[in-house]
Amino acid sequence: MLKQIFIHSSFLVFLTAISFAQSDDSWFLLPEGLGVQNHLEYSFNVDTKREIFENWTNVDYMKGIFAAGFRFEAFQPNDPDPSISRGKVRYADIAYKYISLDIGDLDKGVKITAGNFYTLFGRGMILKSYEDRNIRIDNNLIGVKAEGHLYDFHLTALSGSAANSQNLRKDILHAVDISYRGLNFLKLGFTHAANLPEDESSSKTSLSSLRLEPTIWNFDFYFEFGIKQNPDIQRNVFDSEESIIGKGFYGNTNFYYGPLAITGEYKLYDNFAFTSSDGTIFYNTPPSLRKEYTYLLLNRHPSPLDQSNEKGFQIEVNYTLDDETNFQTSYGLTQTLPRSSYFQRVNGFDLETVTQFKEFFVQAYHSWNDEINTTLSLGYNEELSSNTKNLTPVFEGKYYFGEVNTLKLILEHQHTKNRITSEKYFSDVISIEYLRSPLFNVAWVSEIQTKEPEEGKTIRKVWSFVQFGYKISSHTDLSLLIGSRQAGNICIGGVCRFEPEFKGIEFKMLTRL
Repeated sequence: MLKQIFIHSSFLVFLTAISFAQSDDSWFLLPEGLGVQNHLEYSFNVDTKREIFENWTNVDYMKGIFAAGFRFEAFQPNDPDPSISRGKVRYADIAYKYISLDIGDLDKGVKITAGNFYTLFGRGMILKSYEDRNIRIDNNLIGVKAEGHLYDFHLTALSGSAANSQNLRKDILHAVDISYRGLNFLKLGFTHAANLPEDESSSKTSLSSLRLEPTIWNFDFYFEFGIKQNPDIQRNVFDSEESIIGKGFYGNTNFYYGPLAITGEYKLYDNFAFTSSDGTIFYNTPPSLRKEYTYLLLNRHPSPLDQSNEKGFQIEVNYTLDDETNFQTSYGLTQTLPRSSYFQRVNGFDLETVTQFKEFFVQAYHSWNDEINTTLSLGYNEELSSNTKNLTPVFEGKYYFGEVNTLKLILEHQHTKNRITSEKYFSDVISIEYLRSPLFNVAWVSEIQTKEPEEGKTIRKVWSFVQFGYKISSHTDLSLLIGSRQAGNICIGGVCRFEPEFKGIEFKMLTRL
């Protein structure tokens, strides 16, 4: 263990020294068309004696109509959570590589990619192949993708395979997407995708959707409706009397009028999860209709997206009073589906509809002068998976001085009640940050949790850390965290990752050449 720590620490020092050595005056330029990016993360938990080392190196090259690249990954070791490591516990290899050919012009053209690739159709109702390292999602496909456009028609066709929880690529995904953008007031699109399981005796699962994007006056709309089919389920569950086994709908409306902006969204995802045959790969991630916050406690009780069993809506209103003042409010509700849903009938359930997630948020911002601005926020949510109700007021203040200096203070308080046990507890967070734009920042964050599991018995826990950030020229960002951090979920777009309690040191470095 000591040897590994020494090797990793030496590597960190070496990379940091190189970055500092390359100032604006001495920083070299790479050959035209070549790009290199390195993302390194290292942490050591003093309580568990566990270290995690992760590194991603991307190299991309473009020359005329040709492009190629690869990503070298090294995990020594990786995160112990198997849902994150996905078979790459101690791993060092080229995990992503591609070559592409792009022929044509703005009116007519074809691009062909072979190797690994990512793809998003529409807003992810059918296919969202992407990478997000914050939540450790990487469902890239390896295969062939062809993209063509002829004036206002755009076509994408692909065939590929994604890695499952053991980093094995077994199922094959075929997909096609066609769109038409020739009308000023309307865009049209159609998507079809099918997953072919490794077991040839099992039927394929296919999803198809139609999307419409009208624009009328100050309204922008987006509608997408999809169906799911699987011959085995249609035959075994519905006796071939129904042609589909699931459906999905997402609608979005944006309205703008002067200082007022209103966004409304609706969703219905009924047995619409599109997964590999073993269920460990999710091909689709439709809009979750969950608000993402910049504050710690407002994100403390999130609700993960369920592509098969939820319906709901979210409304957000923004109003700009003047250059100094604006307001924002939102309300969202997500419920499970009734007994008549495909989800319950396919799985043989007989459950009542319940509220899965409810949230309300209001915020007011005001700039008092060129030096001081404040933000007041209030959030409320009810969350089924933890059976909690949470009320969270937040104060944020910023003070600008000396043109490049900023002091920021954030105070958060959260009152939580368990709806089953009636237990109540409180959480408080204080964050003080100094920023010297754009080079340096340092922040101190402390959280106190107060519980009373039994009357008269109070238990308090405290977590505190200091985080430093430094930017070297325009090519390297450094971050160093020292201290302890509360456990909790990290959620982006309804996809969540649990982050255990941490006490130790965490270092991150992102370099772009």
